[in-house]
Amino acid sequence: MDARPAAEINDVLGQMLPGGLFGPLFAEAFDLCGLIGAEGRVVSMNGTIFEKTKSDPALLAGQVLSETVFWQSTENTSALLAAAVADALAGTQRRLVLDFRLGVNQSVPIELFLFPVNARENGPMAIVAGRRSDTEFHDEETGHYAELTEAAGAAGAGLFVWDIESGRARSIPRTNELLGMSPYEPLEYEAFISAIHPDDRQRIAAFIKDAENRPGRFDQEFRVVYPDGKTQWIQALGKIVGAGENSGPRILGKLRQITAEKTAAEELSKIYERERKAREEATEANRAKDFFLTLVSHELRAPLNAIMGWSKILLSKEVDDETRRNALETIERSAQVQAKLINDLVDSARVASGKLRLEYRPTDLFKLVRGAVQAHQPAATSRELEFTFSADREDLVVFADANRLQQVFGNIISNAIKFTEPGGKVSVELTSDDSTATVRIADTGQGIKADALTAIFRQFSQGQSESGKNSAGFGLGLSIAKILAERHGGTITAESDGPGRGSAFTVRLPLKDAPAAVSTGEQARPDARRLDGLKILIVEDDPDSREVLQLFLQQNGADIHAAMDTKQATAILNGSNGRLPELIISDLAMPGEDGLSFISRLRSLDADSGGAIPAIALSAFTSEQSRDEALAAGFQRYATKPFDPEPLVALILELTKQSGS
Repeated sequence: MDARPAAEINDVLGQMLPGGLFGPLFAEAFDLCGLIGAEGRVVSMNGTIFEKTKSDPALLAGQVLSETVFWQSTENTSALLAAAVADALAGTQRRLVLDFRLGVNQSVPIELFLFPVNARENGPMAIVAGRRSDTEFHDEETGHYAELTEAAGAAGAGLFVWDIESGRARSIPRTNELLGMSPYEPLEYEAFISAIHPDDRQRIAAFIKDAENRPGRFDQEFRVVYPDGKTQWIQALGKIVGAGENSGPRILGKLRQITAEKTAAEELSKIYERERKAREEATEANRAKDFFLTLVSHELRAPLNAIMGWSKILLSKEVDDETRRNALETIERSAQVQAKLINDLVDSARVASGKLRLEYRPTDLFKLVRGAVQAHQPAATSRELEFTFSADREDLVVFADANRLQQVFGNIISNAIKFTEPGGKVSVELTSDDSTATVRIADTGQGIKADALTAIFRQFSQGQSESGKNSAGFGLGLSIAKILAERHGGTITAESDGPGRGSAFTVRLPLKDAPAAVSTGEQARPDARRLDGLKILIVEDDPDSREVLQLFLQQNGADIHAAMDTKQATAILNGSNGRLPELIISDLAMPGEDGLSFISRLRSLDADSGGAIPAIALSAFTSEQSRDEALAAGFQRYATKPFDPEPLVALILELTKQSGS
């Protein structure tokens, strides 16, 4: 490269360079001066400062100024000079103070001025002029810059000045470190954008693009992906300033890492969210508890009112036979309502705890559905309803727990009868195809609102009557019916054309291929002589419960001995003189020795002392755990209070026949 291009540029520029008319004046005013061309390469350079280096500045021609040995006091010195030269070549006047290296471990501060010039054919160029900054002011300025840089780095802050037009930034090393870049790597737009997390990149690029039109303070947060793959949160704070007399629009600011703050804020937000949900759940639990207690109170008090009312009438005065019969039927019906409510609550608790036990076996579906219809015929008749049953075939077998499946149909039929006005119709239809049996139970009753159909199978959320009043109590029966149908591999759906237009429930169940050895779910009705002569020992501490059980079994022909506790029961067994009871029915929770301990002690005896007598546990405890504990202690069967007469008789007969009595 020609070190003296004066003939190819304007005369004024030529006269300012070494060898020109004004060269001595420039040499007098500055310790170095020269011309920089494309790529920051030296075109011409001179100055008295080079005398101290014992080097010829003419040898610098063609070299990149910032890469020459004189500007290598630190990596930052070279980078700052390169950025300043680039700005000048781009048309921006620059002034800065840098260390000029005189020798090993020796440097002096130089105040540099860079002026852009256009040399026509030669393209953009810049004049560089520098003077020693040995004055106290420049020493302090350089010292302050170093101190501020060190202080900013110690505080974790990265300072920067971003030239919007050139896309370049001047920064301290900490700025680059926060961006995952080399401390002295030139900070340019592409490198900066590439460091940002892809999800934040477009937003920050748009911010920079629009920065010139939005002067004022800014606060931006974004993520940076470091070379090791880690992601860190960065906050950029500062001010956007418009173009000045000697500079274009710039972004002045600082960066700081806020990953810990973000993590803490996110964790705090999660804690707040968990607490909010916990409060909502607690509020909902309290509301549900209050609602539950209100419903329980209502559902138990309604039948209890009839029981207590008729009981007082029967006890207080003489009544005719018809009134007495009506009273007793009402008391029985009300007690059955209470028993069903309690059973539904127990089943609901078993479902919630996952302890609902089903015993599957091939089951005659026709007989099972017919049995459910027959069981509800008296209720339908009393309400003056047209109650019909039809089936397209009778040889239908499903794999099911017969008692639980009968509960499904019983719950639906019971609701249909309950919510159909006198004179209405309830129909039960059993149809099938090659793989599925369908039971459709339809009524002409109150119907269901469209928006209630989706909630009809949820607990505590049944449909409403046309008047809008709740009419279906807890909704436990249908919710349990749905669960039981699904546990049998089937489905249950509800449909209605709206209030006053009736409803229909459809249960679909998969058919079993082989129709052999089936259960019907039907209980044979016992006659008064079926237990005739059977010796039974009752162990029950509650006198009312003991008396009603004793009376019932005696009416069925059994020979009863009753004990109020296990001590009395033991005395009866010891005094039997070889005529031991054929069956024991015992409560579990009793004062002193309980039923579990009693039967366990009995099983330790030999057969002649009563160790082999079959036993039924009759308890108010309904949990699977209580049942398992009773069977493990030595009971053969487990029944719950209040006892259902017909199933209890069937259970007694089954157990005594198995034992060979």
